[in-house]
Amino acid sequence: MKTSHSIIIILLTIAGLSWLSYTIIDQQKQIVKLEQQLQHEQLRYKMLYRDPVVREAIESGG
Repeated sequence: MKTSHSIIIILLTIAGLSWLSYTIIDQQKQIVKLEQQLQHEQLRYKMLYRDPVVREAIESGG
């Protein structure tokens, strides 16, 4: 009886750790994707800001 409980607990622990690992890896992939999007948007903003008309509009708040 005790060994069957121990086996069940071990299997549940392994399943839980596997799920956590998968979740962490998935979130890391999402973070990388978001960082790439942020870098792209920052580059776009820098390019737009070089335009004097756009820079004046941004600085004037419009």
